[in-house]
Amino acid sequence: MRISRKLLIVAAALACGSQAVAQEAGSLDALLQQDVRLATIAERMMGANQALCRQQMPLTGMIMHSLDQYTQGGQDAAFANGPIAVSAVIPGSPAAAVLQPRDGIAAIGSTPTSDMKADGKSPVRDAVFAALADQPPQGPVQLKIVRDGQERPVSVEARPGCRVLVEIKVADGLNGRSDGRVIQVNYGLATVATDEELAVVFAHELAHVVLEHRRRLKDAGVDKGFFGEFGRNQQLNRQVEVEADRMAVHLLANAGYDPRIAPKFWRSSLGQRTSGGLTRSRVYPSAEARAALIEREIADYIGSGAGPTYPGHLLARRDQPFE
Repeated sequence: MRISRKLLIVAAALACGSQAVAQEAGSLDALLQQDVRLATIAERMMGANQALCRQQMPLTGMIMHSLDQYTQGGQDAAFANGPIAVSAVIPGSPAAAVLQPRDGIAAIGSTPTSDMKADGKSPVRDAVFAALADQPPQGPVQLKIVRDGQERPVSVEARPGCRVLVEIKVADGLNGRSDGRVIQVNYGLATVATDEELAVVFAHELAHVVLEHRRRLKDAGVDKGFFGEFGRNQQLNRQVEVEADRMAVHLLANAGYDPRIAPKFWRSSLGQRTSGGLTRSRVYPSAEARAALIEREIADYIGSGAGPTYPGHLLARRDQPFE
């Protein structure tokens, strides 16, 4: 089988633990295109559901990256204004009115980005994101940027949203994941999903954040690794996946999507493959079971499918220990 140079670039980036695709401008542009696409869907949903999240942040439409996310060479132009930079902005967002791709970020609020350090294997970008997320959720966000070598202050309007870092992960698999702090969707899934299908995947991962599943599983001593497939671990891991599927339709409805796109997705060829098909983990129900469960949630709690909706029956579980 012939392997393209682009795939080799992706493999090299993964081997080095990099979020970025590449040493080629074309590959980076393709990644940023999917980053913007996911961020557009994410900010719509995170903003519409901010009242359901106990941790919030300002949504500006700005996407950031840092030089240390990339394997060596080929990114000089993207970081001409400093090692922390704007990679893209969501069209029509507050950031698009005042920021440009390649603007360097010299400070967030009163804190210089030069004082922000990487934590373990995480890139500096994560520390910069945390500083941004710590700003008042209602905005505006005060920044110092560098453009054409000149530092200048800018004020970016914002609205409150759920606090989570969203990004495309350089991987070919049909997967999304959330650890309560970060939501990642694989590049391979984003490139084959429609916007509605990508919204369904994101809604499921955001539901894990809203319902604070990672904290709750940790408090219950649940294993997420190999032993997560067995016994009590498997039972509780499946319970949170079912809760996330049910919550996801409320998040979709609140953001103006027809929640019926969710069961439609899980019954589609892509949805079945995303759910694992015949080789799926024992943690997840079958794609058909997920679709049927979601249809019952819509019928019982949303009715015609129109938002907004308040899923109090699911939110109440956040403060209840697993049995």
